Amino acid sequence: MIIVVTRWEATQLSPLEEWQLWRQMRGAFGITRFKFVPVMDEMKQVDVDQYATMEEALASLDPNMPKAFLEPSGDKTMGELPQDDLVLICGNTDNNNTWHAGADEMYCINTNGLTRHNHLYAPNAVAIALAIRLGQ
Repeated sequence: MIIVVTRWEATQLSPLEEWQLWRQMRGAFGITRFKFVPVMDEMKQVDVDQYATMEEALASLDPNMPKAFLEPSGDKTMGELPQDDLVLICGNTDNNNTWHAGADEMYCINTNGLTRHNHLYAPNAVAIALAIRLGQ
């Protein structure tokens, strides 16, 4: 089971445009469920879970499922992602989720941008993480 928890990228994209990126990954990588923050009224007809806050979205998860916060400041590599059930958690342009991450839950995707410009949009980060997880 793979669950993605993320924040809508409201600064850069409309929710519908962003959803077009995410929905392609559902089948490609076998994503079981998407959980988005905050609630966007125009997306209520789409088959995703929406929550007012990240705290609510995280509280909805099975506490036994391993969590991987994809953050530029993460310590663990993509090669260390669990191979069984997994929750991938991403931020957006305005907010990261570092304060929600527990010990050993932050994973980093390295880019050539070093520490100043290595942020990837959440759909890109998740696609890279899942491709690496599949051994590509």
